[in-house]
Amino acid sequence: MKRLLVATLLLSAAAAAQAQMADPTASLKTYAVKAMPRCPEGVLTLEEVPNGGVTNFEAYTVTLRSSDKYCGGKKFLLYSPKTQTILIGAVLPLAANSLPTNVRVEQEAARVLGGKVAAAISPFPIADGLKPVKISRETRFGPFAYHGFVDAGERFLIVGSRGSLQTDPAKTLRESLDVAKLAVRKGNKNAKVEIIEFSDFQCPTCARAHDKIDPIIEKNLSKVNYGRIDLPLFEHHEWAVPAAMAARAIQRVAPAKYWAFVDYVFKNQEAIGKRKFDTVLAEWLDDHDVDAKAVQNIYASKAERQALLDHLSKAFSMGIAATPTFIVNGQIMGFGPDGTFTLDAIRAALGLPKSK
Repeated sequence: MKRLLVATLLLSAAAAAQAQMADPTASLKTYAVKAMPRCPEGVLTLEEVPNGGVTNFEAYTVTLRSSDKYCGGKKFLLYSPKTQTILIGAVLPLAANSLPTNVRVEQEAARVLGGKVAAAISPFPIADGLKPVKISRETRFGPFAYHGFVDAGERFLIVGSRGSLQTDPAKTLRESLDVAKLAVRKGNKNAKVEIIEFSDFQCPTCARAHDKIDPIIEKNLSKVNYGRIDLPLFEHHEWAVPAAMAARAIQRVAPAKYWAFVDYVFKNQEAIGKRKFDTVLAEWLDDHDVDAKAVQNIYASKAERQALLDHLSKAFSMGIAATPTFIVNGQIMGFGPDGTFTLDAIRAALGLPKSK
């Protein structure tokens, strides 16, 4: 019986290997499905790009179609058969001239971003000959950086997430975003269900999402490990960064009052937008008996503000550049036109019926 069992297992393994050889893209598509957002009525396709040109990598296009026009889209997937490395994102060809590589990167990045940038390329290549690139530009809040790679042939700029076919994309995502360190938590830290929210205090859709999802979380705190991370889209929202800085300061000085501040800002966006945020914050601190001086030390700190921008940069590199974004048990969720898609995914994870 034992020999029969071993033989059966060996035959099953051989059959699986043959199936993968017959369809070598199957494992790549499985990875892409986990790494890309889950969208309403989403359909993902993976197609090889013949002669992709990126040194040491096979190239594919990943297309995610959805009934939600804001979810999905097309990206490149680069795969290294040698190291099992996978990159998913944009692949931008660099000008074929004799200029230094960093100058060619600056030219292409300036074209895409629509402004002056500075590019620094690491002299030390990592796996597959990739060279990490840091593309910086000045903003009213301080320097902001985009991260990417130049391929070994120095012909392409690659901007996107980097992982391994041998590692669950959910694990790579959590580690790359410093979720364990940055998320402000509530609920049960040992719960099997983990939900991470990335939101912008000035984003109206984030406020609507908070209004719908927070009551569900509050009623199921024993079943969920819930965390929130600031993602202030400062190019579009005037007071998103000050609000995020205030939240970070309050969480450190008076952590028990953090969620009260979150509730207040989301419920009063319109009124807050008509005033100076410094005044709004000062009044809230006074009303809630929070040490204003201790909060101000963090709120006004350039180093703390830079740390916030650096985290935002990491999120952008991982493809999280819209708010709200929810990650449910490691899967990025497309929010959908009215949030019902994400709401139902959260309810399903918690063992609750769909919303009516």
